[in-house]
Amino acid sequence: MLTLGIILTCLNGILLTALVGSRFSWTERIGLSFPLGMTLQTIIMALLDLLHIPLTASSVLLGGLLLFALLLFVVWRYRGIDSLRLTPAMLDDWRQANLVWVLLLLIIGYCEYMNFSKCIFFPPSDRDSLAAFDTLGFVAAHDHTYMRMSLFDADYNPSIHRAGGSIAYAPFVQLSYAYVYLLGAETSKAIPALMYLFFVVAFYGILRRNTGKTLAALATLFMMMAPEMLAFSSLSATNVMQAIFASLGIAYTASWLRSRHDHELYAGALLLGANMWCRNEGIVFIGAACIVLLIDCIRRKSYRKGWYFTGLALLPAVIWFVYMKVGGLYTEGMAITRLFWDGEKAGLIVKGFWDLFAAPLYYGWTFPAFALFFIANLWFMVKSRDNLPLLGMILLSLLFYGLVIYHVDYVWDSIQNVLAYSSKRFFFCFVPMCWYFIATTRIARTGSDYIERYLSLK
Repeated sequence: MLTLGIILTCLNGILLTALVGSRFSWTERIGLSFPLGMTLQTIIMALLDLLHIPLTASSVLLGGLLLFALLLFVVWRYRGIDSLRLTPAMLDDWRQANLVWVLLLLIIGYCEYMNFSKCIFFPPSDRDSLAAFDTLGFVAAHDHTYMRMSLFDADYNPSIHRAGGSIAYAPFVQLSYAYVYLLGAETSKAIPALMYLFFVVAFYGILRRNTGKTLAALATLFMMMAPEMLAFSSLSATNVMQAIFASLGIAYTASWLRSRHDHELYAGALLLGANMWCRNEGIVFIGAACIVLLIDCIRRKSYRKGWYFTGLALLPAVIWFVYMKVGGLYTEGMAITRLFWDGEKAGLIVKGFWDLFAAPLYYGWTFPAFALFFIANLWFMVKSRDNLPLLGMILLSLLFYGLVIYHVDYVWDSIQNVLAYSSKRFFFCFVPMCWYFIATTRIARTGSDYIERYLSLK
């Protein structure tokens, strides 16, 4: 039954990409299928819970099947099934393969095989998962409800509504864990394992859309080599999963600003919406993308697509806030809502961010390489705005996250611990973004064209 549920989830994700547009490569469709499909599945579970329908194996599978039928009908009616067919052009990369590209793909595959095996083999063991995410998913599957589960009963668990309590965590991870537990899984590790596996495929796909195949494979490999992110990808915490949604969402939005292919814009909106469905602070990426798009809309004097993007990106957040309101999923306030200035606190945040960026132990070559390509590509950014919107989204996201930390009243933990641990993991989101920026700069794409010609002996 678990295998059926995973296949159904992937099929729903593929149909969603077909509904969004017909120009996705099959690499992208496959890569996006599980993350987007699981987002749809968890939203269905939340809606069932809102309607007081028990979350059982039968109900969640039936909900998934009904969603599959609906998506299939809409795709058939408005897009045509031909949008899903394989074409000979999709095999061009393999017809023009070079040895370096093949070797890079083999290395990526082997690294992911090792990571996937490690993730599946070891049960959940990290503190955050056992204290919150995995336990909440397991209990939700046992109680057949999320919002009314026994752990959220204040009489049983008096501390549940305290500041920082897990009751207010965005529900994607917990509901996805409940999904596999309902379908008979012994542990929840199939979710993080599959999320990262499909992410690697999707990341290569969006890179390949914008640069040569060899450079796309190389950038994907370097992205995977960020030590701390790779280590956390085999755990059951939320951070890497949020990084998957946020980075792909920003990448697709930036790709749309370059190509103006609408399916990229809507894919970016869906992924950024899923990023907030995964973690509440994902709003910073939505805010950054919306500001960059607003500037673009003002320049082009056209706002319709900007409104579509904003609505799609915020829809999961609206569902979550309604879900929280109905279920009483709240904690004591920990945000400072007034304007204030605390120079010492701001200095701690800036220093904490800088220390993280300068730590190759956590992120490998990511940020030094990003700085190098930023400087090298500066002329093209000034002259032709090359990758300037992407850079703006990255920097605005960082600024907004700093403001979030600045406006938190640390009544449950110290700001030093938040910077040392929570922020360290939040910065996983920037690792794929930075490698996407590097690979899609003008100088990198020019070099990629030369490499492809050289390796293809043209």
